Amino acid sequence: MDLAIIAQVVSAVGTVGLTILFGFQLRVFYRQVLVNRDTLNEIREARVSHERPQVVVTAEYRHGNLVEVVISNIGRGDAKDIRFEFSAAMESSVSYRRDSEVVPLSELSHFKEGLSFLAPGAEISTVWDRHANLVPLLREMELYEGITVTSRYESLTGERYETLWTINPLLMPGDLYATGTGAVE
Repeated sequence: MDLAIIAQVVSAVGTVGLTILFGFQLRVFYRQVLVNRDTLNEIREARVSHERPQVVVTAEYRHGNLVEVVISNIGRGDAKDIRFEFSAAMESSVSYRRDSEVVPLSELSHFKEGLSFLAPGAEISTVWDRHANLVPLLREMELYEGITVTSRYESLTGERYETLWTINPLLMPGDLYATGTGAVE
């Protein structure tokens, strides 16, 4: 065999070897792209979920023995087209009377008609009743498990969310809250 033929064979084998190596590198690169894409998607989903609105409905003591229902957006995104649905009417000791002109809390316009917008950190609080009046009323209405409030809302990007909150003042200790004067009732 002469040297030119050996050089051609070695060159051909080298070309085939480089082609195989290049194909292997392309396959590794493609897998890395898929891993990076999955990682970027996870990061994007985490950012979006972190930036989304989170509308919560809670019952809290704010002023002595008054129970207030508070709508809050604890998320970092704006909430729009907020609607509420109640498992039972949120009656108070005043609205529960037959001849009362006072409507249940759940019939107030911001609950019945909803809210068009709630910014991050914003909240709307509404006095429900005094704890001492509310507990016997809820027991009379046999709402031992509380009232479930479903909130439905959208982010500014149009993503829809639905969350359920149970409000149950029967679980709130009525004798452990502070009054406005600092004394315990």
